[in-house]
Amino acid sequence: MHVWSRVKASKIHEDAKVKFAYSINIRKILKPALPFGYWGNGCVTMYAQTTAKELLEQPLWKTAELINKSKRNASEEYVRSFIDFQELHYAEGITAGKDVSGFTDWRHLGHSTVDFGWGGPVTVLPLSKNLLGSSEICFFLPYSSANKGKKNGFKVLVSLPEIALPAFKIEMETFSTKLESKV
Repeated sequence: MHVWSRVKASKIHEDAKVKFAYSINIRKILKPALPFGYWGNGCVTMYAQTTAKELLEQPLWKTAELINKSKRNASEEYVRSFIDFQELHYAEGITAGKDVSGFTDWRHLGHSTVDFGWGGPVTVLPLSKNLLGSSEICFFLPYSSANKGKKNGFKVLVSLPEIALPAFKIEMETFSTKLESKV
């Protein structure tokens, strides 16, 4: 809903490119694997792109399929290239480009299960809204291991430009009404 509402509210031209930036877990991709117990960064950013028109007109599963196809391109070569690129260009500042929507699912990255000896984290949040090179992000965040009884849900952190908020509110109210009518 975040991305669709942003595209609608910002009145982006139908030919404009809409780029998704999201994190993936690389722990199973690297050979040799990261050492057991290593809790440093274990993810890289992947990208998928479509047009505003396609995003608004095609069914949601088509967009999900585009993102899934992009995830399949996550090879060890891509990961090592991404790390090298980051190292070379970090000082300049790294961005995914203008009008990029960062959209990522952190529920399976392992952040919520870290135990430094005194239990799990109280919450899991990104340190920067620009983490994916985007100022307009949407994170699916896990409940941490400290949140007893909330293992099946997740939290959503959304950042939108102020101009998009009225349209986003309408979209969320419409979505909520449709959900309530099905219950």
